[in-house]
Amino acid sequence: MALIIFRDATLIDGKGGDPLSPATIVVEDGVIREITVGKFKMTIPADAMIVNCYGKTLLPGLIDAHIHVGLFDGDENEQPRQNHPSMLIIKALKVMEDTLYQGFTTCRDAGGVDAGFREAQKLGLIKGPRLKVSGRSLSMTGGHGDCRLSTDRRNPYDEILGCSVICDGVSEVRKAAREELRRGADHIKVMAGGGCSSPTDEPDACQYSLEELEAIAYEANSAGKYALAHCYSNRSVQNCVKAGIKSIEHGNFMDRETAKLLHDADCWYVPTLTTYEVMTRKGEEFGIPDYFLRKMKMVYETAIEAVTNAYHEGVVIGSGSDVIGPAQPYKAMELELKARVLGPMGAIVSATRVNSAILCMDDKVGTIEPGKLADLIVVDGDPLKEISLLQDRSRICIIMQGGIFIKNIIN
Repeated sequence: MALIIFRDATLIDGKGGDPLSPATIVVEDGVIREITVGKFKMTIPADAMIVNCYGKTLLPGLIDAHIHVGLFDGDENEQPRQNHPSMLIIKALKVMEDTLYQGFTTCRDAGGVDAGFREAQKLGLIKGPRLKVSGRSLSMTGGHGDCRLSTDRRNPYDEILGCSVICDGVSEVRKAAREELRRGADHIKVMAGGGCSSPTDEPDACQYSLEELEAIAYEANSAGKYALAHCYSNRSVQNCVKAGIKSIEHGNFMDRETAKLLHDADCWYVPTLTTYEVMTRKGEEFGIPDYFLRKMKMVYETAIEAVTNAYHEGVVIGSGSDVIGPAQPYKAMELELKARVLGPMGAIVSATRVNSAILCMDDKVGTIEPGKLADLIVVDGDPLKEISLLQDRSRICIIMQGGIFIKNIIN
């Protein structure tokens, strides 16, 4: 494959240092081969492709550590009733493609799709970000992953995209975790507290006992993987930390004391601000149920405060959007919202280098360095001065994944 040479770019390499300019990045065989700042002295082969990036910023491909490819309708509990199983897959594939065109070249699906999506993308059968997958989330009876109404006597869904597996007690959760690992999950997702979309619980509820959480974490860790937990309340977060769960998702009610526990236990924290911002503003327009909207507004009020608490305690903060349904196109908003606490550069690092570590892929993606995969985006403007530009697809001039142009409106 001929060399691809990006010339005269302002480089934000994802590591948190000052931008480098003028920078030249050489890509060969899908890998970053060389980075030069200042005068470029290499003899350029005749068949090399030159991309002029003057006035533009080159960054690593963005990473979202909390997406749900399989949740694409406004009410996720009604979604399986509204679609044939084949339609569920087709719509999920469209979400994957759209996520890639938002500039996200790698993502972690936090519950829903199975390993087949990951492998199909890897083989080039479908277009989308590289995926790490959870498979089905683990939920207790009446927990956040239990989609039944209080009037339902049986689960209306069976093995449908996006559903959880309901399991109770140490033996059941252990077997369920082992089953998801057998099916090829990269990590185990557990619903450790109440949520907004679930019809029969509240966000501040604490779910699963410490012993059940310990069993789940043990099985994930024994397989050389880890568990991530959905939770909002301080008690549920604290139980997860004590149980050995590595990645805490949402955590909107988290205080400084709980944040310190995360730091001391070397846990990752993945806040998901976008879903609350978008759903609070547009939930009625999207047609989400009243109970869903009420709870979204409740957890929205303390979301930024929780991130601020984690930041002050030195917690490693990743970046996830958690958008579902009509909010799927808003994933890049997460950087603007996190910048309110982390600053623009901190938000970019969170969605690149930090997330690559959370996905256990920091040897491959997340920063612009020689030897890394050529996952990169080129944007028109300076995201450190205007972080919101990452939400404007017309200003994302280039999206490259593994050295392949997904989008290129420069050449």
